[in-house]
Amino acid sequence: MNYSELLRSAVKESGWSYSHIVEQCKVHNKAISRSYLSKISRGLMPPPSDEVNKALAVVLSSVTSITYEKLTLAKYKEIIPDEVLKAIASGQ
Repeated sequence: MNYSELLRSAVKESGWSYSHIVEQCKVHNKAISRSYLSKISRGLMPPPSDEVNKALAVVLSSVTSITYEKLTLAKYKEIIPDEVLKAIASGQ
């Protein structure tokens, strides 16, 4: 599952609107827009910073199975070049 699918699944599992999630992120001192959340969850923008992932994980982990580690791993699987992932997997 790629990043956007993982995030979209967590949003659906939460039953919350993007607006509610954005408001909860603000409570945790990370302002993101509803539009930005929509774009990353649809894969129209690359996965966000680790800071945004932390805020999303804090908010969504209270009502879903999502964790910061799951979001971050999905992010880096997408942005790290295949040859680097292969080198990591082979222990280099």
